Amino acid sequence: MAGLLGVPDVYRYQPLLFQPVPSLLGFSLTEMVEEMRAVHFPDLDEQIEVRIASEGALAFVRRQFMGPQKHLVVFHPVLNHPETPIEVLRFIAKHELTHLARPGRLIDGAYESHPPEFWEHEYAIGPERYAVWAWIHKNLNRCARSTKRGYRVRRSWHAHMTSRTPYTPSLPFNGERWERACPGDGAQMHFPPDWAALPLPFVGV
Repeated sequence: MAGLLGVPDVYRYQPLLFQPVPSLLGFSLTEMVEEMRAVHFPDLDEQIEVRIASEGALAFVRRQFMGPQKHLVVFHPVLNHPETPIEVLRFIAKHELTHLARPGRLIDGAYESHPPEFWEHEYAIGPERYAVWAWIHKNLNRCARSTKRGYRVRRSWHAHMTSRTPYTPSLPFNGERWERACPGDGAQMHFPPDWAALPLPFVGV
C-alpha cells in the first residue's frame, strides 16, 4: 500500500504517536522483518519501522510514511498471539517487503498495487504461500473475511479469537524435488492450493 497523502508532518515523522503494543509472540517482529529483508531483499537498504496496529488488513506497508526512505510495516493485532506460527509471519513480512521491491504501477490506466511482477517475486521467495494461506483460512476465518479490498479483519475480531493449530503442511508427494518443495531443508513448505475456492494470481511453474 502506498504512503498516505495529506498527513500532517507531525504525524508522519513522530513514531511516538503510535500507541505501543506489547508483543505476545515470543520473538521480535522487528528482528523477524529484518531477517526476511537480509535474506530475500539484500538490496533494500532503506529504514523500516515495524508496528502492531488495528487498521483492517492483516498487514500493510506505507511507503515514505516515517520520512524520506523510511517505510512503515504494520501487523494487525489479530496476529499478535502466542500460537501464531513464525512461518506465517515470515511469509506476511515477505509479502509486505515485496511491495517495496516491486511497487504498484498503472496498468491500462488503472493503478494496480499487485502487478504481475509482484506476484512472480512473491512466489519466487515464498513457495510456502499456499500453506500459509491454508493456515490463515483455517484459523482466522472467524475473525476476518475476504472483500474487494482484500482479506480484512472484522471489527469484532476479539470476540472470535480461538486457539490456533500448528503450521504443519503436508508435503506434496508428486515428484517434485525436495529442494523445490522444501527449500532451506524444510524451512519453507509448499503444496498446491487445493483448499482455495479460486487460484491465487500467480501459480508458478
